[in-house]
Amino acid sequence: MPSILHHPPYPPLRADKLPASAQRRQLILALGGLAAAPLALAQSAARRTVVVGHLLDRSGAQADLARDYLAGAKVMFDAANAGGGPVGIQHVVRDADANPRAALAQALSLVDGEHAELLFGPGDQLLPALAGSPELHRRGVQIVAPLSGLALNADNVWFTRADYQAELDAAVRQLRDYGLTRVALAVSKEFASIAAGNGASWLARQESAMGARAVPLDSNADAAARSIAAQRPGAVIVVGDTLAYASLGRALAAQGWYGFLVGLSAVSPTVAREVLGAGYAGGIVLTQVAPGPQAATLRVVKEHVARMKQYLDEPPSPATIAGYIGAAWLVRALGTWRGGTAELRRALQARVDVGDFTLDFTQGQRGSRYVQLAASGAR
Repeated sequence: MPSILHHPPYPPLRADKLPASAQRRQLILALGGLAAAPLALAQSAARRTVVVGHLLDRSGAQADLARDYLAGAKVMFDAANAGGGPVGIQHVVRDADANPRAALAQALSLVDGEHAELLFGPGDQLLPALAGSPELHRRGVQIVAPLSGLALNADNVWFTRADYQAELDAAVRQLRDYGLTRVALAVSKEFASIAAGNGASWLARQESAMGARAVPLDSNADAAARSIAAQRPGAVIVVGDTLAYASLGRALAAQGWYGFLVGLSAVSPTVAREVLGAGYAGGIVLTQVAPGPQAATLRVVKEHVARMKQYLDEPPSPATIAGYIGAAWLVRALGTWRGGTAELRRALQARVDVGDFTLDFTQGQRGSRYVQLAASGAR
């Protein structure tokens, strides 16, 4: 049974803010649930159905990544439903309100009105509100496979990816392994405060590890670009979202700097390339928290590519694969669950191979610490 997507009426789309591929994917995902509904009615009564709620950020800094993440998860849930296993997934998707408090009310509506027992894939903007909600805790709701790289200490949140600090550490280590000793750090204060809680102490730790002062990055990237270009680094690590990353890249190019521009997984490669423009000659390098399409020898990647063609006819991306891996882990874990909050937690607390890629929750609630640097359009 393919997953069921329930959507409210859509607000007018700001097409000028989305790449063409994202616009097409948005239409496909919006229509996906309409085709799924007739098949949903044919599900065998003997098969257990688990309702998975999904609040989708269509307007924030992670909007493009969130759409890809949903696409990856959706094709996995569709395949699981069509495969006739012991568990069917009713995947209920809502567009998340930009206000976290209002979005929390939406989450509670999914739990109380739609009987969602799990919430899948929340991003940076929404996750803190969900993780800190006493109402969700009292209801025993588990928050699974967040898109977010925040490091939160919440016993009902199950991360299928590394956090931003691990990404930054891995980026520095790998760049130095490549022989790049002159590495600059540009930090969006807004992003750092979200990603690290206490932004000041977090920034001090990064500067100590890098052996250099970080360059603050605000809405005007020109001053930061002048300061960085004067240092003549071989690489610049940008701690920020897609707009911060691409804006700094354009400003650095105006200063005649074309080294390796390194961003975290919060950066959408598609949107970054479009903002940087076809004439950008620097290296676009991003951290990945799941194997990318280039890891074609992994079973999970081959399986995902085939299912994207089968269900959406869309190209895979690191974000679609990350969503697919989170959904694959969840489907396998739910196969042993027979009901009850305590039993659900025990089912999630397992070591699961999703296809040459293992998520291990036996030692805690972060099942993966995978981080890899990947070049995207470097010349």
